[in-house]
Amino acid sequence: MYCMCSDKSFSDIIDYQSKALLPFKKLLNEYTNCATTGCGSCIEPLQIELEQLDLLSIESSTDAG
Repeated sequence: MYCMCSDKSFSDIIDYQSKALLPFKKLLNEYTNCATTGCGSCIEPLQIELEQLDLLSIESSTDAG
């Protein structure tokens, strides 16, 4: 998938997250524009993919943005 608002692929975002696990809200602020100027349509699919890959910090597991 691709995040149009951030001009990044999910693969890119996942790669950044795999190098430094961040809480989900911080991930959105650091690696995407979804939580600020973007549309937010990829927040849920991105969170699901990160959960499946076990790439969310424990404190962010219930934090949907």
